[in-house]
Amino acid sequence: NIAAFSSGSVVGWSSPMLPLLQSDESPISGGPISNDVGSWLGSLMCLGGLLATPMYLLISDHFSRKFTGYLVAVPFVVSWILIIIATSVDVLCIARFIGGMGSGAIILFASLYVTETAQDTVRGALGSYLPLFTNAGILFAYITGSYVSYYTFAYIAIAIPVVYVVGLIWLPETPNYLVYRGKYAEAERSLRWLRGKDDKLVELELTKLISFVKERNETVSLKQMLCAAGTRRALIIGIVLAANLQFCGIFAILSYTVNIFQEAGSDLSPNVSTILIGTLQLCGSYASSLLLDKAGRKILLLISNFCMAICLLILGGYFFFKNQGSDVSNFGWLPVGCLSVYIVAIALGVAPVTFLLTAEIFEPQVKSRAITIVISIMWFLTFLIGKFYTNLSDALGIHGCYWAFAACCILGAIFTIVSVPETKNRSYSSILTELNGGKDISKLNTAPNEIDNS
Repeated sequence: NIAAFSSGSVVGWSSPMLPLLQSDESPISGGPISNDVGSWLGSLMCLGGLLATPMYLLISDHFSRKFTGYLVAVPFVVSWILIIIATSVDVLCIARFIGGMGSGAIILFASLYVTETAQDTVRGALGSYLPLFTNAGILFAYITGSYVSYYTFAYIAIAIPVVYVVGLIWLPETPNYLVYRGKYAEAERSLRWLRGKDDKLVELELTKLISFVKERNETVSLKQMLCAAGTRRALIIGIVLAANLQFCGIFAILSYTVNIFQEAGSDLSPNVSTILIGTLQLCGSYASSLLLDKAGRKILLLISNFCMAICLLILGGYFFFKNQGSDVSNFGWLPVGCLSVYIVAIALGVAPVTFLLTAEIFEPQVKSRAITIVISIMWFLTFLIGKFYTNLSDALGIHGCYWAFAACCILGAIFTIVSVPETKNRSYSSILTELNGGKDISKLNTAPNEIDNS
């Protein structure tokens, strides 16, 4: 969670610092940077995350989950050091790319670690802490960046991954990983640390885990993975959820936050506007952490998508009529209200549920690889939207973009109703059995011919 907070500070850095870099007081030699360079400083983060996802997957599979956790801190530290010493745009771009690697690494690591250590009844709440602490880190960046200097911000931020590494020392290796490696005694110690002194609970869980792993401990190739019906369905669900997250318009909304406040006649400064948005994101994430294991994943996805669709349709209509020359001055409160509801809605459902569900719906022997595929696609889509949104806006207009994003939210809601399983308080075996059409999934990966026949 501290690493997620660090990731949030990397993401939020651009909001207070880009205006400074584009001003005459830019700390980078060569004067103010251009808008194109500014867009690259944001987009390169996504490319860094895209590279880090498969790289950290290999590390987690060949070494251990905990060792991978230690390495998560490295890109963050290196990124902030480069920002401190950077005197050119090239070094700053490299710093942002490496910072993005840290963000990609923590998403993969947190997804694996939480699903392999959490009990079924609290898995949703613990999984929601990734976006919760990421949004907390973004808000921290908004507030800190508004009141301290460029270099002071970096010096403060570099301490966060250091604190994370110190805290990680006390955490155990995941029992799932240890059982896969045949280290049953160490797995038992790990479970005792995680579950307390309840010997019966530890013994029962360890027995179930060993049995579960033995049934599914065969190496599965990419072809076999794609041939298994349950895995194919899970992969489709993960990819569509990732696309839903990116195509719901969050980048467009956040990019035009200040404009929306200005259109409403608000005299709030850009810094105060971004801090308000960061606060709303954090509130939505906190509400999500309380509701995921009570209301369920599916209902939060539906509520989130429908609320965002309504807000985007209204925002699109507002800007459409304004661009047509209509007098909308009496409705200045409308875009601000829609923006506020939209921010809370995405933080409540689509953002946290996407990462949590992706970690819950894959079989153990393909989980790491499948999560990597989904997260890599997500980072690629984020890069495309971040880099080319301006072109889309020029072609469709702001209102056209908002209506297109609203359509994506509606499609996401329909897909949720039709294809997404509810995973609240369910064991992995029951989830995987449902995805496979009710068949015994332990028998589906024993041989290629059995997979083909399924």
